Amino acid sequence: MYQSHFIPIKRLAGYLILSQRRHNWGATLTTKELVFQRPHLSYHIFLEDVLGLVPYPFPGPHRPPNIAESWFEPNPHRNFYKLSVARLHLINRQGAFTQEATDLIIPLNDRFIQYLDQYTDLTLLP
Repeated sequence: MYQSHFIPIKRLAGYLILSQRRHNWGATLTTKELVFQRPHLSYHIFLEDVLGLVPYPFPGPHRPPNIAESWFEPNPHRNFYKLSVARLHLINRQGAFTQEATDLIIPLNDRFIQYLDQYTDLTLLP
């Protein structure tokens, strides 16, 4: 049996729009929620809790302390974004926790952003 380092999310609200998996990270978008995953850690966010999403300058050759190491992979097709949320659910091997009002710095490619624009009421600025 195949064992994944990603924690499975059993039920997702809404309809699946896009799911992307890379070596050390994953992102899933449904019509009602976002899920970002790293090995042994998942961030579960309802779209109604999203306050904003803004581009974040590429961190350069040295990883700043606020970016997860497994997400820091230079890639010209992926940009970093700062996602501000009113609430997120953190799921790790020890259990599930709720975090109020926080920011996440996440890598997203243009395709994910296009689907986010198309299926959510977020306003994308040029």
